[in-house]
Amino acid sequence: MAGALHGLNDGYGGFLSALMPLLIERMGLSLALAGTLGSLRMIAASFVQPLAGHLADRLGYKLFLLLGPFVTCTVMSLIFHFPGYLALGAALFLAGLGTAAFHPAGAALAGSGGGARGYAMSIFLAGGTVGAALGPLFIGWFAEKVGVGYMDWLLIPAFSVLLAGVILVPAGRGVASGERLLSLPRAQLWTLALLWTIALLRALVGMSYGNFLAVLVVERGASLSLGGAALALFSISGAVGGVAAGRLSDRVSRKRVIGISLLLAIPALYSFLHAEGGLSLFLLAISGFFLMASNPVSIAYAQELFPEHQGTVSGVLLGLSWGLGALMAPLIGYLGDLWGLERALGLVTAALVPAVFAAFLLPQERIAGGP
Repeated sequence: MAGALHGLNDGYGGFLSALMPLLIERMGLSLALAGTLGSLRMIAASFVQPLAGHLADRLGYKLFLLLGPFVTCTVMSLIFHFPGYLALGAALFLAGLGTAAFHPAGAALAGSGGGARGYAMSIFLAGGTVGAALGPLFIGWFAEKVGVGYMDWLLIPAFSVLLAGVILVPAGRGVASGERLLSLPRAQLWTLALLWTIALLRALVGMSYGNFLAVLVVERGASLSLGGAALALFSISGAVGGVAAGRLSDRVSRKRVIGISLLLAIPALYSFLHAEGGLSLFLLAISGFFLMASNPVSIAYAQELFPEHQGTVSGVLLGLSWGLGALMAPLIGYLGDLWGLERALGLVTAALVPAVFAAFLLPQERIAGGP
C-alpha cells in the first residue's frame, strides 16, 4: 500500500512541470518567476523531510503517510483555482510540505513491515518512480483532451486511494525512544554520514542526467519525443535496478550491493556518453539500472542501523540528498554551456568515484536474511 501511495503522491506532484507552460501563459509569468514556483515546492519537499521523519517516529507513521498525499493531491488538483502568484506559491510550498511529510513516513513504514526490508523498500521507491514518470504524461493528455477546468474531478481517484489507505494501513505507534539521534555512538553516526554522502553524490549524478538527458538526445539529432522516451527509460530502468538490488541485498551484504552497483554505473554512464544509436539507449538503460540500484539498499541499511529513528534517517537520505543535489544541478547546466553537455555530464559522473570509496568504508553488516 505504501508503494501505491508513493505513486499517487509523486504522480500528482509531477503535474506542475507539465502544466507550467499553461501557468506561464495564464498568469503572465517570466521564466524566473515560473522557476521560483518549482523551487518553493522543492525546498519544502526536501529540506523539511528530516524534521517530518522525526515527528513521524514519535507520533506514528500512518497520519503522515495519509496526510502528505492528501495535501499534495488537493493542491495539484486545484492548481488553477488559486487567486494570484503569491497564493499559488504558498499553495505549492504547502504541497511540498505534504511531500516532505509523506516520504520518510512511507519509507519507515515500508521498512518496518517485517521480512525482506530491502525488497520492501525497493517496491516503495519504485512506486514513486512510476508515478513521477506517468503523472506528467497523464496530466498533459488530460489538459489537452478534457481541459484544466475539470481537474477538480481528479480528487475523486486520489481520495479513493487514500480511503483504501485509511482501511489497509495499520495504525502503529511511534518507535522513537527518548534518546536523541546525535547522542548515539560515533561509529553509528559515521556510518550514517557515509550513507548520506553516497546518497548526495548519487542524487547529484541522477538529477544531472534527469535534467539534461532529453536536451542531450535532441542535440544529437533525435526528436523531442525520443528525448522524453529516453528519460522515461532511464527512470524505469532505475526502478527495476532498485527492485533487483533490494531483493539481492536481503540475501547478501548490503554494503557489497551498494558498492558494486555504484562501481558498475561509472563505466556504463561513460559508455553511454560516447555511444550512438540503439547502443546508446541500451547503455542508458544499464546506466539507470546500476545508478539507482543502491538507493533502496542504502535506506534499508540506515533503518537497520537506527531502528528507533527510521523516519528521521529516511528523511536525511531521501530529503537532504535530493534537495542539495537539486541545488547543485544549475552548476552542471553552466558547465554544459561552457564545455558542452557530454563533457559536463562526464565530469559529474566522476562524483560516483568518491561514492564508491564511501561505500567500501561502510562497516560489514550482518547478512540480512530474507524469505
